[in-house]
Amino acid sequence: MNKYTSIRQTGKLDTTVSGKLLYMALMDIADDKSEITIPQKRVGKLLGIHKSTVSKNLRRLEQIGVLQIFSTFNECGGRMPNRYVIREIR
Repeated sequence: MNKYTSIRQTGKLDTTVSGKLLYMALMDIADDKSEITIPQKRVGKLLGIHKSTVSKNLRRLEQIGVLQIFSTFNECGGRMPNRYVIREIR
C-alpha cells in the first residue's frame, strides 16, 4: 500500500481526527509485522497530545477493529507498555 492510499484509507476511519493521526503514527513506526510496543506517554509526546487522549483513541481504534491491544508484563508480573498490532482498514 503506498503512502497516499494509506492516507485515503485512514480518512475513512470512523473516529476522531486525533484517532486518525494516532493510527497513522502507529502505522509509520510499527515493525514489518505491523506490531509496536510503546508507552502511551511517549506516543502522546510524539504527537503533542495528552496521554488520556491517546488512551481514549487507542480504545476507539480497537473497538472499530483496526487495532489489537495486548497487555505485557515483566518476569516479576509488573506492567510493561502495551503491545499494539495494527490491522488493515476494511
